[in-house]
Amino acid sequence: MNRIYYVIAFLAGTMLYSCDDDFLNRVPLDQISDPEFWNSTGDMELFLNTFYDTFDGWPPSGGGSAPTKDRGTDIALPAINVFGASWTPRLDGAINVPASASNQYWSWVNIRNINYFLDNVDRVQTRTNMTDHYIGEGHFFRAWFYYEMMKSFGALPIINRAVNESDEDILYAPRNNRTEVFNFILSDLEIAISKMRHSHQLATPGTRLSKDIALMFKARACLYEGTWEKYHRGTPFEGQTDGRGFLQQAADAALQIIDGGNFSLVTGDTSRVYADLFNRTNYAGVREVIFYKHYDRETHGNTFGNQLWNWPNAYGYTYEATKFFLSKDGLPIAVSPHFVGDATLDLVQVNRDPRLAQTVMVPTDIRRIQGTDTTFFLRPDVLNSGTGIESRKFRHIVVDPAVGIQNHNVDYIFMRLPEAMLVYAEAKAELGTLTQGDVDKTINRIRDRVGMPHLMLNNITPDPNWPNYGYALPDYLHEIRRERTVELFAEGFRFDDLMRWRAHNYWVGTRFVGTFATPELIAMAPAVPRNQAGFFDPYQNALSGPGSTFGFNPNRDYLMPLPTNELTLNTNLGQNPGW
Repeated sequence: MNRIYYVIAFLAGTMLYSCDDDFLNRVPLDQISDPEFWNSTGDMELFLNTFYDTFDGWPPSGGGSAPTKDRGTDIALPAINVFGASWTPRLDGAINVPASASNQYWSWVNIRNINYFLDNVDRVQTRTNMTDHYIGEGHFFRAWFYYEMMKSFGALPIINRAVNESDEDILYAPRNNRTEVFNFILSDLEIAISKMRHSHQLATPGTRLSKDIALMFKARACLYEGTWEKYHRGTPFEGQTDGRGFLQQAADAALQIIDGGNFSLVTGDTSRVYADLFNRTNYAGVREVIFYKHYDRETHGNTFGNQLWNWPNAYGYTYEATKFFLSKDGLPIAVSPHFVGDATLDLVQVNRDPRLAQTVMVPTDIRRIQGTDTTFFLRPDVLNSGTGIESRKFRHIVVDPAVGIQNHNVDYIFMRLPEAMLVYAEAKAELGTLTQGDVDKTINRIRDRVGMPHLMLNNITPDPNWPNYGYALPDYLHEIRRERTVELFAEGFRFDDLMRWRAHNYWVGTRFVGTFATPELIAMAPAVPRNQAGFFDPYQNALSGPGSTFGFNPNRDYLMPLPTNELTLNTNLGQNPGW
């Protein structure tokens, strides 16, 4: 109990200071550390366990919904009754310079705490075969925290040890450029990969950090930074390279996951296998899933979301998002003879990639199974979805009689094998080294699962509806981006993808809409705006650009502003471009 007390006291103390004070003026670590804590490897594990809640799964159920993390992008909009609250304002450029830092903004609490951990691991006397693994976890967490901050702020001061008030050379240092920061992240990941065990060697595979998770994170991060440095070259947000070195590392790390033999795709009935993957109450033993968070009401109580009664969970998918899904013959809907229309929900899934019908709710889908009673989906709740295109993905429809419709036991996936496959394909495509063999071992394996035709590099039909990113792309890269959008739909990747691709030309000056507003749906939700073509248009009066379109400023909004008081406290930091 004494050890638990000191860990909680230390972390609570640093969070308390972070709320109202700058990280430069903290109580020195040597005044709050426990000299008797660092005795065993078990102490290391106990300290690290406090960081696992930073992996954000389902939100608290008190918010009344469990929205996708892609809400507020081009593929998912918030319901009309939550504008100005939890939607993503970054695409609209609706950000103000904050006066001060907070736990959610320019916060160094986690980095400071993990530096404290890494500073003290050599004090552990009783070492086991897990000691090095936990040291690896420490380096993973520091890489993770720095990566999340780098995506928001770009250049950062590199601080690799716990500091106190006498370390003025560190506390008042300028920011390192983003490439230096990313190389620091990579150095931590290399240590993590070298020290950590594979998932199957751990007591709780998939929920404890592992070598596999670190490799997947390296692949994800290298793809992000490689494409960022490629597409932002010559802009105020550029790095120091052309991105190729990072892209090669992304491909190499992803290939280790793909060829490592520890993970494989879930297969089954092509009409339901994709949907069934995302509504499970336990991913233990599911070999496609690399990293997930397990929920059970005995442990977590009623403090998290994805309860059946909340659906549609205050968001809806966009009409434009459905257009990414091909026809069943593998052709774009603009040229396929099988395409029968997509304006209304009864048509949108007909003759399409099976993943579309397994992602969105269409009439005759099952809404709920409760004992012997089955409730079917007939029409959407437009007011509470915003667009009328509700999600089937993540919806656990079988009611646990012990819990009722306030079910909480739905796990949350952070990483799975198809991400590694799509990282590999995209990185190779960006490098100009993609082969048909690469496509066959990645994209075509993903398509096989749902019975879709293969992507053939020598036979790609141009799509008149390919997004206009503001620059030319080869056909195969358009199709790889499409496949990524479809397979990883609503899993939290979309905002980062748009940022790293420098894709503002695609969304600036436009709005994304919902399904066609039939008379029946209008009668149910007369308050939801509609456009001149008759589609639900929930953002019609909500955006800051001309004519209520996305007002993103490409010379400013790719990075967040630093708080005013931080710039006053350390004049060497410098504000981000355009702010």
